[in-house]
Parts: sequence; C-alpha cells; structure tokens
Amino acid sequence: MKDILIGIAIGDAFGAGVEFQDRDWIRENVDFTKFVSARDQIKTREDQKEAFTKNYKDWDYTDDTEMTIGMMKALISEEEFTEELLVKSWKDEYKKGEAEKGFGRNGHGSMSWYYSGEKTIEEIRDFQRNRSNPGNAPAMRSVPLGFISENLINKYASINAKATHPNINAIISSQCIARATEYLLKKNGDKKSIISYCKSKIDLNEEYTNYLNQVDLLGNYDDLNTADFEVLCGQQPIQRPYFLPGIKGVPSDSKYTTGCVLYVLKNSVNAMDALQKSIHLGGDVDSVASITTGIMAGLHGLDSLPKFMLDEVEGTNYLIEIATAFEKVILNN
Repeated sequence: MKDILIGIAIGDAFGAGVEFQDRDWIRENVDFTKFVSARDQIKTREDQKEAFTKNYKDWDYTDDTEMTIGMMKALISEEEFTEELLVKSWKDEYKKGEAEKGFGRNGHGSMSWYYSGEKTIEEIRDFQRNRSNPGNAPAMRSVPLGFISENLINKYASINAKATHPNINAIISSQCIARATEYLLKKNGDKKSIISYCKSKIDLNEEYTNYLNQVDLLGNYDDLNTADFEVLCGQQPIQRPYFLPGIKGVPSDSKYTTGCVLYVLKNSVNAMDALQKSIHLGGDVDSVASITTGIMAGLHGLDSLPKFMLDEVEGTNYLIEIATAFEKVILNN
C-alpha cells in the first residue's frame, strides 16, 4: 500500500506540471529526466490561469492524491460508509492542508466552490448530475475501494461518485477504477483482460459499453494513430464543452479518463512505463497518471521510477503513515 500511495502521488505531481498541454508539445518537451512545470502556459483565458498557478509549486500533489487520502481515512474510520462521511473526510483533508500550508491545495474543480463556501454540496451535486461530461474526481479517488470486500466494491464506488457527482457515467467510472484495482492487485489478473473483467462486474450503460469495446480493440500503444486517439480520448483536438478545447489529449471527463487508465494499465509493464504512457496522452494527464502509476507501483514496486521522483514528491512520510494505517485496518481484515 505504501508503494501504491507514493505511486499515486508521483503520477499526480508529475502530471500536474504538464497537465492541459497538447500531446505533441509534451512528447517534444518532456523526457522524464527532470520535473517540467508548464502550468503558466495552459492555453486558457488570463483570468482563469490563476486557478492553475496560484499557491502551486513543483512536486506538490493535487486534489487527486488529497481526495484519495480522504477516501482512505473514511474507510479506516470504520464508520458507516456514506456520502456524508466522504464529504466530511475530503473537507477535513483539504482543511488540514490549508492549515499547514496557509492555503488550499491546487487542482480542485467544482469542490473548490464547496470548500470556499460559494456553493453547498447539494449545489455541487446538481451541477454534476446531468452533465454529458461529468468531472473525473470519482474515478481519481477510487483506487482504495479495490481493497474492500468484493461484494461491497460496486456499492461503495457508487456512494463515492454520488457524494459529489451523482451522474451515471461518474458512477460507472468509479466502479471501473475500483474493479481494475481489485483485479490486478488482489486477484493478480491478466492485464490484457482488465477491460473484460470490468465489463463482467459492472452494469454498464450502452454508451460506456460501446466505448470500452472500442478501447479494448485498440492495438499497441506505440502504434496508435490519429483515429485511435479519437477512440481513446474523444474528438481531437478537444472540443467544447470538454476541457481544454483546442489541444490534443484527454479531456476532463470521467469516461475518457477511465478508458485511458484501463488502456494504459493493459499496455504497461511497470510504474515508470505507466507514468510515461499516461503523460504522453496529453490533456488532463495528472488523474490518469496518478491512477496508473499507483496501481502499477502496487503490482511491480517503485524501483522503475527515477530516484529524483521518489525524493522530490511531496509528503512521503505522511503518505507512508496513511498507507500503514490503511494496511492495518483494511488489508488485514
């Protein structure tokens, strides 16, 4: 669990430096020998850039890791697993970081409105409920749910999504990531069958079924062409209402994030390979990289990752503390 959580934080933090950059730009400018920070180059309105740069520094992890920790703490608490418990746990973790840093952690989307008091949690849920492109938060924080009792995974993953994103595609995305974690890390399943396993365990809608079927047919990662990237990431360059319009990459959308995660896991050999493949997709890469690097670190360890990543990522001692507590309460039950 220590390797998983550190892997999650490394994928998240490294991805945060180059998220929302075009796929071609990333492949030309990121060689993984050093941290690359391009958040001030995100092609959005000047008045929106502050959301990506304010209170941010290199190697900070973002809301992906923060909310994963909140999820782990909720499970460790052994309180009844409810939407209310999760929201409280996420807010507590956000406030903890705010108290320690003097400001809230960068990266939060609609939840930033809740933390600031601008909107209630019900207003956040209403905002996400009927969106065609719900945000990817439910997927990005679902990895710990792969370690609970098998008969509870889908139920808890649904609660996770409904806490902030009561949207069918967000629910399915949360369930897929949890089931992928279970399949690879608890059942030692064959990576090539990961999408088939998710399909067998989750009640997918027609849209999601068709999407995962197409993703499962894609060939080798290094052979992906323009049409293949459109299958994996949707229309390229990204078009409104998907974010960030005008660049080639993964949009901020739970379904496409999940499809990319499953495809990368299916085609990776270790944590570093998963990190590179995730980042090279372009777009909203920190969530994809966080999940895939964490899961592959759990499967193969952290040895494939460069020492500078292990040394520089934020909060290693804290991550180990949380992972150790999770192991004692959840993995030993």
